[in-house]
Amino acid sequence: MLRLNRQTDYGIMILTCLIREDHVGFNPRLLSAPEIASASGLALPNVSKILKALVRGGILESRRGVQGGYQLSRSPSEITVQQVITALDGPISMTDCAGEGPDQCDVGSLCPMSANWKYINDKIVETLEGITLEQMSIPGGVLAAAIEESGSQETN
Repeated sequence: MLRLNRQTDYGIMILTCLIREDHVGFNPRLLSAPEIASASGLALPNVSKILKALVRGGILESRRGVQGGYQLSRSPSEITVQQVITALDGPISMTDCAGEGPDQCDVGSLCPMSANWKYINDKIVETLEGITLEQMSIPGGVLAAAIEESGSQETN
């Protein structure tokens, strides 16, 4: 089963909470970990762990001290779901050979599936690269963007 882990799911939820707290725009207001935990409804220890990973992954910036907190490193329209998943869970790879190549698989030299899995993996990554946090922060935003894109392709 292909499934995001809980930390990644919560990370995307935390980021969309940050966007909503900034009134759906790029406002560099800093929010503390307790404020983010309260806004997201998640436990503070989980939130703190996820925030640290998002800072290491370049998705968030942090500032220490009394006036410190966390903020997005750039506009929500410039941060993709793929970038968030990679920051929290590592590179997206359906199979070992899809991410690392057939040499990393014990049966890579015998398996005819490597090119197929690589193609599928690349399409998943491409799709996730096309979805932004801005779209994720709006209920139905991803679907609306997909419909808009499909309509613009029909007129071309």
